[in-house]
Amino acid sequence: MLQEIIKKVTEHLRTLDEARDRAYPKARKARTLSKQSILKLHTGEPEKAQRLISEAANLLTEVRGVGEAFPGIQSSETVVAARQEYAEAAILHSLITLKKYPTPEELGVEETDYVLGLADVPGELRRQALDSLREGDLEAAENILETMEEIYLYLVEAEEASMMLKGMRRKLDVARGVTERTRAEVTAEAGRRRLSRELGSFRYRLEL
Repeated sequence: MLQEIIKKVTEHLRTLDEARDRAYPKARKARTLSKQSILKLHTGEPEKAQRLISEAANLLTEVRGVGEAFPGIQSSETVVAARQEYAEAAILHSLITLKKYPTPEELGVEETDYVLGLADVPGELRRQALDSLREGDLEAAENILETMEEIYLYLVEAEEASMMLKGMRRKLDVARGVTERTRAEVTAEAGRRRLSRELGSFRYRLEL
């Protein structure tokens, strides 16, 4: 009797180990592709970013298939991190290219992965805002800042629920920090431009 129990447990552990060996490399690859897609968005290559995001989505689908018989694989840190990174990349891509938020259903992710991925988006949007400021496009920077503030405020409104998610408090602290710094820089640039216009108008009146 005991021998049969041990044999069954051993077979299960062996199968679980084989499933991990199939799932984890795919999850790590999906996370890498998602990170690369974010870099492509920052360098103005949305089409390449979309291809990377699609490839990451396919890999995560494969991971889900491998992990169906082993829920522990789906809840492992490796797989969870990959899903959140993918959600972040996909949300950022949609905001940049379509100016809209995709739904969790459209991305094929759980609501928790979506929310945790969304919480990281303000940090990436900050880079977009700073790029816009460097290019002299204050209006674009202001619009990006508005999106950053919207994400942070809505997540804070859902704080009671979101605080149950591991890592959310830290993510919200980071989102608040990057949003406040971006607001300060956008405000400073708007003030500089206003002062420049006023000085120009003053010089013009002196020349009359």
